[in-house]
Amino acid sequence: MGSQRDTDADWNHLGKTDPFWAVITDERFRAEQIDDAAREAFYASGQTNIRQFHVALQRYFAAPDRFEACLDFGSGLGRLLFPIASMADRAVGVDVAQSMRDLCQQRLNELDQAHVRLVANPIEAAAFGPFDWVNSYIVLQHIPPVRGLELIAQLVTSLKPSGFLSLHVTTFREPHLSHRETTGALRALLRQIRSRLFPNRDLGQITMYDYDLGQVLELLTRNGCPRFVLEHTNHGGHHGYMIYAQKQVVTSPP
Repeated sequence: MGSQRDTDADWNHLGKTDPFWAVITDERFRAEQIDDAAREAFYASGQTNIRQFHVALQRYFAAPDRFEACLDFGSGLGRLLFPIASMADRAVGVDVAQSMRDLCQQRLNELDQAHVRLVANPIEAAAFGPFDWVNSYIVLQHIPPVRGLELIAQLVTSLKPSGFLSLHVTTFREPHLSHRETTGALRALLRQIRSRLFPNRDLGQITMYDYDLGQVLELLTRNGCPRFVLEHTNHGGHHGYMIYAQKQVVTSPP
C-alpha cells in the first residue's frame, strides 16, 4: 500500500462503523452481531496479552509487579490499556482516532478509572510521563514505516531511564499476502487521478506495512535501548517480532 495513504482517517472511520472488529478481525466482533459475551471476550484477550508481555519483561529484565506510570500506544477501545492500567498508579492511552478514544472514554467512565488519560499522540502523552512501561501491540503494522519510526523514537524518548518497552512490528509476510504494485506511467497517472476524484473511495481500509527490523533495532540502540530480546510472531502469515527492551541509565563520567 502506498505510504501516502491517510491511515488516520481510516481508523477514525473504523471507530465509528466497526470498532471491535477493526481491532481484532474476528467475525464475532462485527458491529452488527457483537453481543455482551463477545465484548467481554474481546477485553479478556487483552488481559491475556498484557500478562504475557509482563511475564516476558520480568523474565528478561526483572521488571517489577507494579509501575508508577504506563503508556499503551494505539490503545483503541482499551483492550490492552485497561489491564496495563491495573498495574499502574497512572496510565495513558494514545490513539489517533477520536472515535476510538470516545468509546474508550465511555468504558473508562463506566469502570471509574480516573487514573487513566487518553490522548491523540505521544507528544501529548509526554505531559503525563516519563513512563516506566511503554507498550504497543498490533498497531505499528497499520502505520507507514516512515511515520512509524518517528513514533517509535517518540515512545522511547518518553521512557524513564531503566523503563521497559514491549513493542510489536511486522517485518515480512507469506508470498500470497504480498501486494502487487502496478507499473507503468499510464497506470500511475490513472491511480493518481482516481485518488483525487474519489479521495474517500476506500475509507476504512485496514492496511498492513512491513518494517525493516534492522532500522527499528538501530533506532532503539541510538535512543538508549541497546539490549533487547526478540520473540517471533505470526498472525495469519504476517510475520514480525515482539521486541522487549529496557532503557539504559546514563551515568556521568567520573
